[in-house]
Amino acid sequence: MNKKKKMKPATSLVHAGRNKSYANGAVNIPPYRSSTVLFDTLEEYKAWDHAYSSFRYGRLGSPNSLALEEAYSELTSAYRSVATNSGMSAINIAVSAFLEQGSHALVTQGAYEPAAELFTKHLGPFGVKTQFISPSIGREISDLIVPETKLVYLEAPSSNTFEIPDIDILVESIRDKSQELGTEIVITFDNTWAGPLYFRPLEHDIDIEIQAATKYVVGHSDAMLGLVACTEKTYQSVKNSSKNQGISAEPDACYLGLRGLRTMAIRMQSQFESAIEVANWLAKQELVTEVLYPPLNSSSSHDNWEKYFTGGGSLMSIILDNKYTDSQLAVMLDNMELFAMGYSYGGFESLMTPCKLQKERVSGLDQLQNTIIRLYIGLEDMSDLINDLESGFNRLKKI
Repeated sequence: MNKKKKMKPATSLVHAGRNKSYANGAVNIPPYRSSTVLFDTLEEYKAWDHAYSSFRYGRLGSPNSLALEEAYSELTSAYRSVATNSGMSAINIAVSAFLEQGSHALVTQGAYEPAAELFTKHLGPFGVKTQFISPSIGREISDLIVPETKLVYLEAPSSNTFEIPDIDILVESIRDKSQELGTEIVITFDNTWAGPLYFRPLEHDIDIEIQAATKYVVGHSDAMLGLVACTEKTYQSVKNSSKNQGISAEPDACYLGLRGLRTMAIRMQSQFESAIEVANWLAKQELVTEVLYPPLNSSSSHDNWEKYFTGGGSLMSIILDNKYTDSQLAVMLDNMELFAMGYSYGGFESLMTPCKLQKERVSGLDQLQNTIIRLYIGLEDMSDLINDLESGFNRLKKI
């Protein structure tokens, strides 16, 4: 175990979660498609595993989910992790584990829109009060924390606009106010953009890391998967939340997640390098008012990105010079050769979609009335992607 802790992330990705007792000699642990598990003795049957560390019933986990959770915990410095059937279900079990009627939650306005709706449209009717906060908030978060505050939900960079707060100052302010009030506040962090390779929230006194593993972990746009990395203090509550809601990850999806992990380092590094080149090219284009990508020096969040992240995802947004109609955008988007239109990201294929900001979103951007386009840079050759973008901009210019 000590040896594993000294491994570099790229090495852990290859070797973590390869339990020989599950693999039976296979390089990749085969999918264990089983609901019922048989026991040899009554004593074994009745010895219920409250720690969920063994394979006892399909809904509670499989050898594939246990292996994936072990690997992800090693990558994130987590005590243990919980695999779920989607990124959204991972968000659900992570936050609902700590909220009840009368609870108050602070949620970044830069959150993934379905996550924001989980708080307002699902948890709200059960008596959870949600207050949205600026995605760039700092010490002033202390003024918003009340005795009923049970959870703070963060995502950085923000969805679509890519703000990054000063994370250590933010966490310190939450902890100080919580101590002053004599309460406990769980801090959750959606880390899908950077993944465990480029930022580790749990090493910054954050309680829970959430990963939409559908994206970079699976890496091939062919499986739905979520992961929740927990501290020792938060794990049991999160696992019980998943058990009580009947949320679990299918063995086939976990198999694909484990397979994707093995190549995630080289995929993300290659895509990050291409994204930097594409972002710099975009910043020089006549139709682009601003590139929203923290690794760029021009980004308002660049200093915080440089302070906390060692790399990044290949997802970004651009603000165009005007407010274009759907029919105008269609001239550009419908005729792209390499950039496809589709939800999600994290696969090998590049994507390009118009996007809108969440309702009642507050942001420091001045050009929010203009069209915003989200781009995801895949594994294609960077020069081919730029040529495709250039052709698209030329079509838009002729309108």
